[in-house]
Amino acid sequence: MLHFILALSIFLHCTDADLQPYFQSAGYDMSQYGAWPLQSYLSSRISGPILNYWNQSQACADGSYTLIAPRGDSVRHTGPMILDQDGDLVWFKEYATTYNLNIQSFRGEDYLTFWAGNDGIGGHGDGTYYMLNSQYEEVYKIRGAGGLPADMHEFHITRDDTAVFALYDTQPADLRAVGGPENGWIYDGVFQEVDIETNKLLFQWRASDHFKFTDGYRGLEERGTSKDVPWDFFHINSIDKDSYGNFLVSSRYMSCLTYVDGRTGDVIWRLGGKHNSFQEMPNGTATKMKWQHHARFHTESGVGNSESTPRRSITLFDNSSRGKGDVEGTSRGLFVDIDEQNMTVQVRHEYWNPLPISSQSQGSLQVLENGNILVGYGYNAAWTEFSMDGEVLCRVHFGPAGGFGSGNIISYRTFKHHWIGKPTSFPDVAYAETHVAVSWNGATEVSTWVLEGIEDLNHSSSQVGFVAVSVVPKTGFETDIPVPADMPYQRLRVLALDLNGEVLCQTTPVDWNPKQFRDEVLVVPGDSELLHHGDEGKVLLLVLIPLATALAGYLLWLGRERLRLSLLMETLHRLSGQKSKHESWLPLRSSEEFEGVDGLDGLDGLEDLEELGSLSHSDHHGRYSEREYRPQA
Repeated sequence: MLHFILALSIFLHCTDADLQPYFQSAGYDMSQYGAWPLQSYLSSRISGPILNYWNQSQACADGSYTLIAPRGDSVRHTGPMILDQDGDLVWFKEYATTYNLNIQSFRGEDYLTFWAGNDGIGGHGDGTYYMLNSQYEEVYKIRGAGGLPADMHEFHITRDDTAVFALYDTQPADLRAVGGPENGWIYDGVFQEVDIETNKLLFQWRASDHFKFTDGYRGLEERGTSKDVPWDFFHINSIDKDSYGNFLVSSRYMSCLTYVDGRTGDVIWRLGGKHNSFQEMPNGTATKMKWQHHARFHTESGVGNSESTPRRSITLFDNSSRGKGDVEGTSRGLFVDIDEQNMTVQVRHEYWNPLPISSQSQGSLQVLENGNILVGYGYNAAWTEFSMDGEVLCRVHFGPAGGFGSGNIISYRTFKHHWIGKPTSFPDVAYAETHVAVSWNGATEVSTWVLEGIEDLNHSSSQVGFVAVSVVPKTGFETDIPVPADMPYQRLRVLALDLNGEVLCQTTPVDWNPKQFRDEVLVVPGDSELLHHGDEGKVLLLVLIPLATALAGYLLWLGRERLRLSLLMETLHRLSGQKSKHESWLPLRSSEEFEGVDGLDGLDGLEDLEELGSLSHSDHHGRYSEREYRPQA
């Protein structure tokens, strides 16, 4: 058996599996609980962030997941991270420095996409774009075509199932127009469109072919004198492709968006910057963006717009700040409407955080499926969800506000998406004297955990004869399952059930000796070879067996086991207030009914199951009560 013993204190045994988030905690934002408050778990080596909610609304609770990729001076382990709508960890995997975690569709299938690599190359990077399927397997790894280093700023899958991404290419250039040497050097802003399957180059564009060095707002700053210190004059940070096959390119140092012809590469128009093509509507601020990020097209038909002439709009994150001693304006989310016939632009909505945040780099704006707007603050560890018209709904810090602007905790972009994760790894289980802690990194479909026991003095490998000891709903990343004090079984295992009661996975039985665990915890990691997915010929599936087959020996046993688990699920549904999907079964209504069910000998009665249910249910109604939550030591 591949497992290890952790010597932990009895106090740790009693610690809650998932700590509550803070609510309007000034202490959190003043770093009184650390530069980056984290929680550890008994069953897993990974850690999850503890959030600080300043505004919370049910309008944000759409069942989707929040995607961030924390990095910075206070982040020891970098990688893509998924959180649920309560702020609890769902999945994390350590990679090299990670940017731009997102969920994108390719050929009808959803993938986790992100960049990981070295980001310490003069404000850009050299790494790899990853595409992971719902089993968290690396299906595609993409690099720049033609040997160019793949940069972290953008990886976007188009409606044509191609990928567009940013690159920085070192090139010689005459910099005399901006006070530099004749034989100078630049980082040229490049984007490529490639075939995802083959990495074949389909289209490439260079900023130096279409922009003058004098068009930008960034000076040389003692760069450009050699190949080792090239000057970044353009700084490409987002690319989008529209239905016409053209591209929308964001340049940080030009402070403009550029519409590029997808056949010739010619510039069709510019929005913002020194050579703006649009007329601003009276008192408008659409063209006053500075150092912006994450520009995206949106096409709408409807009021005042026919299908043949839809309205076009653009969203972006307007940093209005660069740092480096420049004026630090307040960052905003921006939603603008453009008229490409009359060449006018008008602000539709602005999104301002109640706590003014100046993000000197990075950031994102996403239009959610429900019409809300999610703004991620990039260089600062915060995101805010707004209604479409700008009302603040949910405001979250995933790092102390006192560290904003310091680079302590950063996430390049923040997104929300629906996701189904079915990992090929297995649950991590920690066995202690009074409870079992279980987690399953990345599994989104677990609804219930069942602890089962068997009196197996011969230590056989049989999966037959297990009875339920405890049944609890999944809560947070890690769930505590209580172990009865008089539990008579010598071997234990854990089952993961989905919302319909189907068995997703079972762990291999382990020997149980409560005396052994008084001062120790037995941790069985999910990568142990002793853990395996359930064999459908042995695992007890929660479906109704036709009564006619119950007379056969094997099917009689299987039917009884299915009935046992189904009744357990019915009771759990009743205790948790969920409507059962097994409409042919009725919930237990009395101790007599409970005692009359074969195979439930592991529980003393309906009252015990109700007690387990009451112990295992979190009071989510009080999750964000008007008090300051403090993490346990």
